[in-house]
Amino acid sequence: MATVESLRTHLVDELIDLRDAEEQLTKALPKLAESATSKPLRTAFQKHLKETREHVTRLNKALRDLGETPESKTCEAMQGILEEGNAVMNKTPEGVLRDAVMITGAQKVEHYEIASYGTARTYARVLGKTTVARLLERTLKEEKAADATLTAIAEKSINEEAAQEWQSQNEDGALQRSAEWAGSTAASASRQIAKGVRRVAEAIGVASERSPKSGRTSRGSSYKRSSSKSRSRTSRKNR
Repeated sequence: MATVESLRTHLVDELIDLRDAEEQLTKALPKLAESATSKPLRTAFQKHLKETREHVTRLNKALRDLGETPESKTCEAMQGILEEGNAVMNKTPEGVLRDAVMITGAQKVEHYEIASYGTARTYARVLGKTTVARLLERTLKEEKAADATLTAIAEKSINEEAAQEWQSQNEDGALQRSAEWAGSTAASASRQIAKGVRRVAEAIGVASERSPKSGRTSRGSSYKRSSSKSRSRTSRKNR
């Protein structure tokens, strides 16, 4: 008897936890739909928002059938999943890559709900709570269908387009880095050539400046003229 009672208590706790999880989703899904750039994805989020509101209604019915009053309780698991997904989404640029990120976060939500609803439905069946089990089964099927829809959307186009977008961004970055490198290399080469030209110009300038001052050519010519004059005077004397 104690085991049956503890199982019932656990079922009630699961339903209350799921109720808060669904209420958190009713606030998160509109933002996901608004952020989606893919029309099929946006439509999927909007459709699931309507289903999620119905899920809350079913959970309230299930709790009343068990003689329980729906109460507030924070589902920390759902809170953590949504916060993580929201953080990743906010730092991802708008576009198909963000759509892929949102699908990842949404499927984590669906998998958590599938596990939770499956467990709660099994508990209801074991306890003989047929009405509760049927309510949970309907929701479980919708959660599985939502997950399958997200998978189909991702596999049809978004995953491939996101990969192409990522590759394009990386190629653009590589091209930009290559261009910057080439530009800096060309600039460096130009500077080296300019330095070389200046060195040659300076060398030529120094040489031209030194030639008149050195007087080597002039002295040589003076010496030759002096010698000629001396020889000429000597010749005249001898004559």
